[in-house]
Amino acid sequence: MARKPRPHDEELPFVALMDTMTNVVGVLIIVLVLIGLGLAKSVKKVLSDLPLVSIEEHEALKAELAQFKDLRDPADIQTDIVKREADLQKITEALNTLETQKQKNPVVLVDLDALSKKLEAAQKERNERKSTIDLLLAEIDKLKIQLDSTPAYVPPASIGVRLPLSKPFPEKADPQHFLISEGRVMFLAHEDFKKLVEMELRKARRDYTVRQDVLKDPNGKPLMKKDSGGMNVVQKKLIFDGPKMTSFFNSANLGNRDTKVEVIQQPNSSNVQLRLLAKPDGGEALDQVKSVTSQFRSRLAALRSNKDAVLWFHVCRDSIPAYLAIRDIVDAVGFPVSWDIYDNPSFTFTFPQDYLVDFTPPPAPAPNPNAPPPVVIAAPKTAVD
Repeated sequence: MARKPRPHDEELPFVALMDTMTNVVGVLIIVLVLIGLGLAKSVKKVLSDLPLVSIEEHEALKAELAQFKDLRDPADIQTDIVKREADLQKITEALNTLETQKQKNPVVLVDLDALSKKLEAAQKERNERKSTIDLLLAEIDKLKIQLDSTPAYVPPASIGVRLPLSKPFPEKADPQHFLISEGRVMFLAHEDFKKLVEMELRKARRDYTVRQDVLKDPNGKPLMKKDSGGMNVVQKKLIFDGPKMTSFFNSANLGNRDTKVEVIQQPNSSNVQLRLLAKPDGGEALDQVKSVTSQFRSRLAALRSNKDAVLWFHVCRDSIPAYLAIRDIVDAVGFPVSWDIYDNPSFTFTFPQDYLVDFTPPPAPAPNPNAPPPVVIAAPKTAVD
């Protein structure tokens, strides 16, 4: 059996044309059928509305209709055919044009639900940004009001300070500490308070004492030292409970008219510290110091017999003018002076290692072998000016 030959590529346009014409003819046939049905219905309605005629009248009408059929001109029929073929050609060309446009511009279906969700998200983000912007604008308005109501800064009057002539601190110096805070100067009797607190710490029967460790030499023998009476006694290290010790001394209310005494544990350490805090009305103001009967001048007069006395002023930042005025009084007497700047109106003294707090330091982090060696800056040497 012979194989059916495959159609050549040049036959494809003719096939497409035939399909299009077939579709058009089919549509025309359907239209004609519909027209015929509508015409039949109309004829039926017309016939139903016609009056009844007799046989003679019907024959007469048929004869008249035959005359009209004979009068149809064939040329008119040919002209009608040519016109209809031209209309068919126009419809075919229109269909081809539409098919070409469809292939060039395919219709893309749009997901309306996705677009709606994106629109809602964009509106929500817009509303959030609008709320944030409104808050920022309100804050800007508030800052503008505060800026308008803020008075212009007026710098304080300048203070003349002479450059100190630094000298080494005397080896046998007996420092006498003074605190100047809020323009008031007070004597810090820290040695007196130190002796008082040491007497309390030596009473090992206190409930804040944890244990007593006897100090021994490398051979295991107890170390000896001389007490204040010249007697040899065993060296002991007293270990205290930090919170209980602090609570005990806080309830004791140690101090005087100028300062309040606190005994505390040094932060993150086992050391015991003595802290002297300035009372609000403690010390003397500058106008009181200038009086010849002031306590400050009386203290200077009592220290004249101490050749090793060095006045050490701890000056808070708000009291530099007061220190300069007091310094003029001290220079007139002739005492050597040392001074430093303090941030807080307090003086702290650390007790010897004979008195410690039971404290376990946290483990140190592992050293980094690649880290550079730390930079060690030596503390400035104490001097007088």
